[in-house]
Amino acid sequence: MPIPAEHPVLTDGVVTLRAPRPDDIEAQAERNREGSRWNDEDARRWMTFGITDAWKRRERLMFVVEYQGRYAGSVALEPDVDGNARVHYGLSAWARGAGVMSRAVRLILEFGFTTCGFHVIRWWARVGNWPSRRVAWATGFRFSETIPRMAEENGRRVDAWNGWIRPDDPREPRQPWFEHPVLETSRLRLRTWREDEIPRITTARTNQATAHFLPFIPQPFSAEDARFWLKDMAEQAAAGRRFNWCVADAETDEGLGNLTLFSIHFRGEVRDAEIGYWMHPDAQGRGVMSEAIKRVAEWYFAPESAGGFGGRRLFIRTASTNAPARRTAEKAGFRHVGTERAAFKISTHVDDEVTYDLLITD
Repeated sequence: MPIPAEHPVLTDGVVTLRAPRPDDIEAQAERNREGSRWNDEDARRWMTFGITDAWKRRERLMFVVEYQGRYAGSVALEPDVDGNARVHYGLSAWARGAGVMSRAVRLILEFGFTTCGFHVIRWWARVGNWPSRRVAWATGFRFSETIPRMAEENGRRVDAWNGWIRPDDPREPRQPWFEHPVLETSRLRLRTWREDEIPRITTARTNQATAHFLPFIPQPFSAEDARFWLKDMAEQAAAGRRFNWCVADAETDEGLGNLTLFSIHFRGEVRDAEIGYWMHPDAQGRGVMSEAIKRVAEWYFAPESAGGFGGRRLFIRTASTNAPARRTAEKAGFRHVGTERAAFKISTHVDDEVTYDLLITD
């Protein structure tokens, strides 16, 4: 492959990728102290000759990331025998949050594809490494299935996210990354769930009604199930597939239930989505969920220029015999628009499915 013998200088006018210099050593050592297992001597060896030696051996093509005239981190390509490469990157704390690493990755992708001739550049990160995933998302990587126990971290096997990008792929996000707005009413706050609320989630999801109307949900719903569910909801938001809010008491911040916006369709200017919901037993019968649905609908129908989603239609589907869910939909202003026979599986049989909807014009 036409890999240059020495580091070229790459820049987009804001971020520069270059070879290491002696004055980078202390900055690298400082970055190591932010969480790396490397010590100051490791930093000195790596910055003095480790990076250049790895480049000469074609094992790792690493650049220093310079931002505002300072060492800000590093980015590298690791070639493989098939003519592809894997991207690695890390950024100092002071430079985070300004899009520095996304710029650096775009520069090294162009170098890898145009100069080195790589066919595919791969990325992977431990599940839960959201900063790394956001950079991969921002620079156009396609995401594949999570691979269980792919990597080792601190002596244990961990699951890993995976992605790839090709030479002709755009260097920009392929789908939206949903950021959850905090929505409020006089008595409710809709926000994301926290890890310390797992007991509240397990109690709410373990009940006879859930077992009957949603038989695919494990019963009892364990803490492990709740942790997996929280992780999945975060990944669904990152993939632009669904929003998921904890419906909390505005005064105490106690979680009262859950509201999900999913099956979100983008068809030009037409945007439709489905709503799903469940309540904690001690919050039922107080009109909480219908109030939460009205608030989400208000945000959903508001134009993007006003901080909304710019949606057109919301709908709710449930079993025809699920009277509480139907009452909630009706109290929230949704209209019953159809019944599909034998289309909703519950624990005892396949029930009829009822559909409610709400339009922006309602």
